[in-house]
Formats: sequence, structure tokens, C-alpha cells
Amino acid sequence: MSGRLVAAFFFALAVVSWVALRRASRKSCISQIPGPKSPSWIYGKESRLMVSDPLATKFILNSPIFAHGAAQHKAANSMFGHGNIFLAQEDYHRHLRNIMNPSFSSQNVRRMLPMVKDVGMKLVDRWETLGYPGTTVDITQTMHEAALDLMGEAIFEHPFNGLTGQSEMAKIQRAVLETVSSVSKPSQLVDACLPYIPDFIFRLTLQLPIPAIRTLQQYINATDELGRQLARQERSNMSSEKDRTFISRLIKPDSPDATAGVIDEAIGVHVRTILLAGEDTTGNTLSWILYRLAMAPDFQQALREEVQLATANSGDNIDYENMPLLNAIINETLRLYSSLPFTERVAKRDCILPLSQPITTTTGSQITEMPIEKGQAIYVAISSYHRLTSLWGPDADEFRPSRWLEGQPCKGTALGPHASLWRFALMEMQVLVTEIVRKFILSLPAGDSTKPCYRLSLVAKTADGVQEIPIHIENVA
Repeated sequence: MSGRLVAAFFFALAVVSWVALRRASRKSCISQIPGPKSPSWIYGKESRLMVSDPLATKFILNSPIFAHGAAQHKAANSMFGHGNIFLAQEDYHRHLRNIMNPSFSSQNVRRMLPMVKDVGMKLVDRWETLGYPGTTVDITQTMHEAALDLMGEAIFEHPFNGLTGQSEMAKIQRAVLETVSSVSKPSQLVDACLPYIPDFIFRLTLQLPIPAIRTLQQYINATDELGRQLARQERSNMSSEKDRTFISRLIKPDSPDATAGVIDEAIGVHVRTILLAGEDTTGNTLSWILYRLAMAPDFQQALREEVQLATANSGDNIDYENMPLLNAIINETLRLYSSLPFTERVAKRDCILPLSQPITTTTGSQITEMPIEKGQAIYVAISSYHRLTSLWGPDADEFRPSRWLEGQPCKGTALGPHASLWRFALMEMQVLVTEIVRKFILSLPAGDSTKPCYRLSLVAKTADGVQEIPIHIENVA
């Protein structure tokens, strides 16, 4: 049987399974909650509850009643591998956090600062070498290349050379992200079918000779080999506890009763997790920060003056935490352009969902809590939460960094990455934005049509369908 026929067979089997289960399903308990009508009996027919209510959001994200759904499990395990921290639960999740968190402690992140600054200077030099000043260019690629280099230099102590334009890891990682980020009618249907495909069949589909699957397998093989290479290097040069690296903390000690670390086969899983999370989310967020600065020349100039003042006072030893406008711009960009616009959870049992504000149902009655049945899929709408006027004020849709500088703290708290890696990502953004604004003036080209678009994360797309952020760049006089 040819590869095409095998793929067609399994695809048809998945569709049949999904349709059969949909026809057998009963009416959802959320059927009286207002929402858009389904445009198709296939696409969008499954009942999903979209939640941005602050009380309900907190309950869902912190309650053991809700867990990642079967589709998320299959997708994450196929991309990262089994045992990844995104899906780890309870004891194993605590075990992984105990391994990883020390690498991203405040002290260790501060020790990474010289490496981050070095990549920042390489990024500025790369723009000069490519002849960016005086032209309009897509800045997203170099932002992702810089983010990848930062992962390599500061976390893995391994050069990826993304900013040279010659990095094989950068090329294959971009190919993977573009593959998994593509959205089409067939891909939407496959996503809907994932929960109903038996695991053994799903594992077989990952061996099919399909270009997208080949790309993913190449990436898995490359990162597994990278993990083995890094582990060999660490074993030959094991450092003291004080100077241990991220990889050395992952390595399981030789003693048979050792509980620290992970097995060698799992090191590649965590290498992929850090690489993809670090490059994709940080690269995209950096791109959005530059876009908003190009859109707001007054804020850009004020930030440039803050950078110049900090440099005059401290030279190369800038205290980035003491730059209020820089941090306000980063926070406001993260609020408006959440790297993860929504996250899915599934109820493990029946429960009552609390609400901070009443909802009017389609029958006209008001409810202050909502019954949720076991198996109900829920989307926590992070982007919607970040634009609630009840939390952020009547100008919640506007880019206004000053909301983070006012005497009264914001009612809202931005939902975003947690602890550990986030400390490092924040420092990346502080340093790279500072270096760029110090050196270049950013502006939007005439007829700018850039819009946020949800893929694997939130990406930029122009009116002609190209995934890019065109920005005009000039040198600071």
C-alpha cells in the first residue's frame, strides 16, 4: 500500500470516528450560553466554552478538576516527546521543576547577562551587515535567530550561530514551527479528530511518509542527537553544584538509587521544550514590541532618552529593572499580544464554575455560576482576559504603557509564562530592545497592514497573507 493510500485510510478512519461520536453525543449543558452559530455541520460544530471571566479563569487554571485534553496530549507528545514539562503532573511535574528552576534563579539569570548583551550586539551588527538602515525589512526572522542564539549561549552553552544565517538548527526549527503553525480546513478537521484517534493508530500516523511528518522527525532526531552531545560534554566536565548548567542538572547520577535528573533518552525532550518555547514565544514577543514602538514614535523617543540616561549614569552596567518605561512597554505588549492567546482544558468531572459577573442566557435568565459536565472542553481566553474593561479600564484595547507607571496598580494581572524561564525571557527582551532603540529609529511603512493572527502562538500577518512584520529602519543620528 502506498504512503498516500495509508495516509488517506487513517485520515478517513479519523473522520468517521469523529462523525460517529458527534452524532452519538448528547446536548451540552452549556447550550444556553450565548455564542456564534456554527457555519457548518463539520467545522465548528463541537461545543466549546470560551472563558475570560477573572474568577472562572483563576478557578480553571488552578483547579485539579481541569486538565489538558486528549488532543493537546497527542500534539505535545508528538512534538516534544513523552515526559515534557507542559503535560507533566503532580510528583513528576514537581520533580522537573526542582531540576530546572535552579538554572533560572535570579542569581543564575544575572550571570547570563554578559552573554545576552553579547548577542544583543551581534544582532545590531547583523542589521548593519544586512544593510537594514535606510530600508524596510521584515524583522521577525532576525528576532527569532537572536532568541535561538540566546538559548544556545546562555542556557545550553552551545553556539547555534542563528544570526550568521548559516545555522542548520535555526533552519529546521523554523521549518517545524511553520509546519505546525499552518491552518487549513483539513488541519482543523484533524485537530478535532485527535481526541478520538486511538493512541496506537496515532503513533502509526507519525511514521507516514508525509512532508510535514518528515520535517518533525528530522527535528526530533536532530535535537535528540544534540541532547546526547551536550550530555557527553557535561559528563566529561562535571562542574560543582554552584556552577552546574541546565544540561548537567538534567543528567541522572550514576548511583542506582539516584532520584535526581532524568534518563538520557528524555534529555532531548527537554532540549526541544526549551528551544521551541524560548525561540517562538520570545522571538514573536520581541517582534511585537518593535512593531508597537514603530507605531508609537513618541513612546519610542521617550524610551531612547531613558536608554541614553541609563547609559550616561551606569555605562555598560545598566540596571534594566530600574528602567520604568522599558518595562512598561514590555508589559503592555505582553498584555495586548499574548504569546498564547488561549489555552484548552477539559473537565475531569462534573463541577460548578464560579463567575465574577452574571451571564444572561439565551432564555433571558441570569446565572452567577455555571454547571460544567465531565468531558466539557473549555478555552481560557487569555487575550480576552487581557482586554477586559472591568480590569484594564475603558481603554483596554489601546496600547498605553503609562497604565503600568501610574500610582495605582492595574486591577488586572497579566497572564503569561510562569517563573523560571520567564526571568530569562524578560532579560532577553530588556537587553535586545535597549540595544535596538539605542542604535536605530523604527517606523511603519506606508500602507502597513500587519495584523495579529493565531497559529501555534500569536504571529503577525500582512494583508497579502505573508507572515512578517515590515518595519522601516534608520540609524540614530
